[in-house]
Amino acid sequence: MKTQDRIVAIVRSGDLMTRGKLCVCAVRKSGKKAYNLQYRRKTKQFAKSIPSDQVAAFERSTEVYRTFMKYVQRFVDEQTRRGIREIEKEARHARREAGKAR
Repeated sequence: MKTQDRIVAIVRSGDLMTRGKLCVCAVRKSGKKAYNLQYRRKTKQFAKSIPSDQVAAFERSTEVYRTFMKYVQRFVDEQTRRGIREIEKEARHARREAGKAR
């Protein structure tokens, strides 16, 4: 499956996506863990407290987001390489044409 098809499949699936990372911010005496969702946006750091009953849903949504962004980065890399190849190809063609014109 092509990278762009995978991106479209993730978007069409309708899965929730949450930017960031779940971190344990405290462990209580009872052994219960407290979680924070940490993320950065426009160079600002944000943290949101996550109730224990919502941790599983946030783990899933952050994983979907990470997968989505992995494919987006891969797609951008592919397009960049393709663009570089095309520009170099056009430059070679222009040099050949300039050489023939002399």
